[in-house]
Amino acid sequence: MESLLQVLKRKSLLEEQYPILRSGFDDLDGSPAILRRRTVSLLGSRPGMGRSTLAAQIAANVAEAGGRVGWFSTVRTNSEVVDKILRVKPGLLYPQSIVLEDRIGDVRELRLAIIKSGKQFDLVVIDDLQGMYHNSRRGQVVFNSGRICSAIREVARTQNTAFMILSRLKRSPEYRRNHIPLPTDLPHWSNIKGAIDSVFLLYREGYYVSEDSRFQIGALLAGPNPERYAELPLIWDKSNSLFLPYNEMFV
Repeated sequence: MESLLQVLKRKSLLEEQYPILRSGFDDLDGSPAILRRRTVSLLGSRPGMGRSTLAAQIAANVAEAGGRVGWFSTVRTNSEVVDKILRVKPGLLYPQSIVLEDRIGDVRELRLAIIKSGKQFDLVVIDDLQGMYHNSRRGQVVFNSGRICSAIREVARTQNTAFMILSRLKRSPEYRRNHIPLPTDLPHWSNIKGAIDSVFLLYREGYYVSEDSRFQIGALLAGPNPERYAELPLIWDKSNSLFLPYNEMFV
């Protein structure tokens, strides 16, 4: 058991060591927060759920608040990332604050690119984990998700940067009656769970059930304990294909 004073001291220490980076979504900036400096968050979902759209919105919000963002993509070209960001934020302020790279997959090259940039990133988005790799001492390309996440977390710690890694989920949620995703739906979960700081699984029922309404309820399930997680609400704007902060007026 803990006293109120102990809990407050622990929260204060957490804020001091790992300050929250504001995402632009108040419900995602509480506890657990989706972005904290010196930590690695993993954002997972089934394909087409809106994972990269939410990441693009968060990246644009951080940039507009004066932060510097790096977007490293292994699945999209820089032009495709630009289109996605401008679709969710057409009048983006400070576009120069978002730096794009679509030619790096090796985790060592990623680290060197961040260091050589000469400026600190507030947020780095990696899109996505399944496209990252590392080269062995023999020059062989190896995919070891645990080792990759560990290397990324080391960079987050040393560079005082918040990292958000995007990842696809396996098909497991589609076979469940409620379709609720679990951390174990992440590929190689047993390898990566000790190498990341937090997990956020994107879910919206409208993905599985046809709905005519423009606004649909979505949520981020924050784990990683499958038996205990926080549900952070969102609204999916079907007409504009983007997420909105939760507001009961929409539903």
